[in-house]
Amino acid sequence: MSDPTQASAGPDAPPPAATPAAGDATGPGGPPADGRAIQLGLLWWLLTLVAGGVGCVVLGHVDAALLFAGAGAFALAQASDAAATLERYRRFVDEGLPPGRLMGRLVRGLVGALVPLAGALFYAGFGAWAWRGEEAPATFAALWCAGATLACLALAWRPLADAVAITLFRGPSGRTRRLTARIVVMTLLLPPPALQVAPALLQSLAQSGTPLADAGGLFTQLLGELAIALAGVGLFVRRDWRAVRERLGLMVMRRRHLAVAAGGVLAAIALNGVTGWVEQHAFPGLWKQDSDVTGLIAGHLSLATSLLLGVSAGVGEEIVVRGALQPRLGVPLSALVFACGHVQYSWFGMLTVGLLGVLLGAIRARTNTTTAIVVHALYDIYAVFTAG
Repeated sequence: MSDPTQASAGPDAPPPAATPAAGDATGPGGPPADGRAIQLGLLWWLLTLVAGGVGCVVLGHVDAALLFAGAGAFALAQASDAAATLERYRRFVDEGLPPGRLMGRLVRGLVGALVPLAGALFYAGFGAWAWRGEEAPATFAALWCAGATLACLALAWRPLADAVAITLFRGPSGRTRRLTARIVVMTLLLPPPALQVAPALLQSLAQSGTPLADAGGLFTQLLGELAIALAGVGLFVRRDWRAVRERLGLMVMRRRHLAVAAGGVLAAIALNGVTGWVEQHAFPGLWKQDSDVTGLIAGHLSLATSLLLGVSAGVGEEIVVRGALQPRLGVPLSALVFACGHVQYSWFGMLTVGLLGVLLGAIRARTNTTTAIVVHALYDIYAVFTAG
């Protein structure tokens, strides 16, 4: 997510030598980058993200607006990685923001620190809320969030972010990889405090009657996740539509893919049945908690909204996790990130989600993301209609 030898590649961009392998959390692809294509791509993203973000805010879905903001960060990161190889771009940046002067250093540092600072603010706010618990302070959650806040701030330091990115992606770093590494770490830090406050939060939601899913929220979240995935692999700034489709694994399903999808849905249902039985008999309290969460999500949904729930989760989550992340993080780590994104469940429920993530990851690895999307969507629709 500088020194004089690196700053010439642009704000928080990788050194030119690292660029060919480091560009996206993703790797290079598509037609060669040129300055005008990058400018036009960024203009397209600016218009799309402003429209999407403002639309989400107007509709009252601020969480989805944050996804569009994240997509903007990825679009800028991809553009910087792509432009780092262009001499004209480097000269333009060096003239406007000299790396040896205070303003140049401040801007370069700020660009790289925006996401870590946002993460630090999130965990600081989460920790303060946990400490002010209505019945009693959630001390562990508050202390964990304090540590997570410090970890996010530490990730603003470029050498540390580079080290994490190199470890996660097993290759050279770059601005997009640093950004991805920061977000992955912030996601992995979320379950411990969330698990402590989840029962109290669930009780509060149950008493308020507030549903965890509605048609507007599902639709805007899907659009935000699509924006994250497309920007994350460099649509219009590093790749064209064809290259993006190939990079994300969005292929036409063949006959064998249909057979794999059918088997995958059955395997997912069987896996959930086995883990559900184990949880119900070995951890009845956790089973009730997870059942209550499922009821809050799927209860009282219309047929159309139930279908939308399955499609939005299947398409959005699979394109982000299995399409964009898995080819670089691998199946186990991407499944772990997937599980950590479902902190509304208990630790056992998250374990089940992680195992489903491994299954979907194996399907993606052996076929394509399209097949994983079909399996995920059909399984979620089945789960919604059989909930309760």
